[in-house]
Amino acid sequence: MSSGSKCLRWEAAHIPKVKVAKLGGNKFNKEQSVYMPQIPNIAPCPEHLLSSKQWEDSFLADFSELRQVMSGLENSSAQASHELQPLLILHQDNDSSQLEDSFIVEKFNKLKTDEVHSYQPLDSFNLQSSIDQPSMSNTEDGKISVCHQSPETSLNDDSCNYPTLSAILRMDSVARVSMLRKRISSFETLSTLSKNDCVWLFALCATVDTPLDADTCAALRSLLRKCASLRAGKSELDDEVVMLNILATLSGRYFGQSED
Repeated sequence: MSSGSKCLRWEAAHIPKVKVAKLGGNKFNKEQSVYMPQIPNIAPCPEHLLSSKQWEDSFLADFSELRQVMSGLENSSAQASHELQPLLILHQDNDSSQLEDSFIVEKFNKLKTDEVHSYQPLDSFNLQSSIDQPSMSNTEDGKISVCHQSPETSLNDDSCNYPTLSAILRMDSVARVSMLRKRISSFETLSTLSKNDCVWLFALCATVDTPLDADTCAALRSLLRKCASLRAGKSELDDEVVMLNILATLSGRYFGQSED
């Protein structure tokens, strides 16, 4: 064996199996971008403003029933009409199609009123503000006129543009989930929750398909944090706290985005 071969064999035998490179950590740390965003924690709020466990359980049961009815409305008009009738408040002098169109707002008002009654005592909260019917206005002939809203209408327009049953059913599953994310994103920039925004979020949550994709889950987590943040700044029960609790219960418990 030549001396050159012996030298190479000797060098190979003395090379470590693992080579550790020494890097200047400080230099690389300065150039490193932030990989994970800083996600704020869910803000706490006064205990007396939180929904009771009993109300949440009852609300979630009613909401599950509402989702089944909405699903039936899409899949079978005959069956849906049969399921819908017991849930509508029927009046002889009112047009049935108008009453059905206001079904979502009527259901929302009932659930919101049920939550108000779960607080004892009510303190200075004005119960009347939670059971109003702003989705309807009286016309000259005494009949009820339902305000209609198309999905393309401005997200922050607080005029009479609550979601009607026909407007929601005209949207396909892709449009609904897209609208839900857009409305959550829009709400995150606001400092208050209007009833118009709350009813739209409620209606879209009642009709969005499950299982949810990752982007929609992230949007609902953002909705939960936003609701908690606004609620944390409150000291007394008011109409906005009730609506914030509704959305927090939907995003946190029904859609499973709570950190608990």
